[in-house]
Amino acid sequence: MLELARFRQAQPANLFVQVLAAQNIAAKVQTDNGDAVVLLQQPEHFDVARKTLDEFLANPGAPKYQRLAWQTSEPVALQGAQPSLFTGEWWSSLGPVVKVVFVACVAIYAGYWLVGDGLYLALMFPADPTQLATQPWRLLTPALVHFSALHIIFNLLWWLDLGRIIERFQSSTQLLAITVVTAAISNVAQFYDSGANFGGLSGVVYALLGYLWLYGKVNPGAGYGLRREVVILMVGWLFLCMTGLMGPVANTAHVAGLLSGCVLGAGVGAWRKRLT
Repeated sequence: MLELARFRQAQPANLFVQVLAAQNIAAKVQTDNGDAVVLLQQPEHFDVARKTLDEFLANPGAPKYQRLAWQTSEPVALQGAQPSLFTGEWWSSLGPVVKVVFVACVAIYAGYWLVGDGLYLALMFPADPTQLATQPWRLLTPALVHFSALHIIFNLLWWLDLGRIIERFQSSTQLLAITVVTAAISNVAQFYDSGANFGGLSGVVYALLGYLWLYGKVNPGAGYGLRREVVILMVGWLFLCMTGLMGPVANTAHVAGLLSGCVLGAGVGAWRKRLT
């Protein structure tokens, strides 16, 4: 059996299994750490099942799905269609972890222009690491600090894209754990390379890239690994930044984030593959 998708609730997972059954595709729901995991019983149907999943997630409240829920006596309260960014309704389609980090980054960036650099100084990595004993948040908060509009826009666009995948198909807890662990690793690595004057979410963004990349390689049955073009683009950008042509960049945080994300992705992917 292959893992096709993860839902935070059992009801939409059960409904999706019924959607597949209507197409003569056998699947079942299994609980794993509170998630409802849809397992595909016939791997040769993966491509069709994956296309059906994309359609289902795009509009789980469609009348055809609600009729099926009624026919199978499976009452389901689902969100409507996943809205486009340009509809003004896209915010509701995001998970809580993606939302909180997004809002925190925007608020901190706006705070710099409103109240000066005092907020940044309280959030950046301390020049003396022993200060972390009394100000532990500074181990993580440099990831929320950005220094230009281009810097924050680039990082948050990738955060929304990659973070949404993990939070939708795995769980909010999973995304939070990856974010906390890799933010700490990339921040410490950058500090010991260049000192305390750095910031940005890009170390975590590269961690999410590495996580999804290796998770998809180790557990391809999960069905949501990254396209090769995305990996090539991001790794190419990493090497371009290393040349110095892009100005001062926290390259060590990028590399540490990418490597730590790869390790987590390979480990979690292998573990979940064993469960199926």
